[in-house]
Amino acid sequence: MNISEFERQKPRSTHKTITDLIKKYKKIANDLPIMDDEDAIKVEMASDFAKELSNLKKIFEKGK
Repeated sequence: MNISEFERQKPRSTHKTITDLIKKYKKIANDLPIMDDEDAIKVEMASDFAKELSNLKKIFEKGK
């Protein structure tokens, strides 16, 4: 496979989906008011998901 074939077959929709999910979970982590323990857990989990997805995106972009 030469480089031009690779460029044509890039998984753009996967990259966009990962980026959209990162934005979604960051928004939840930043905007959800913490009223009780359940909300705190949601915010913490959303923050963790965003962080893990960001790491996944970096690996994905490196092509590993």
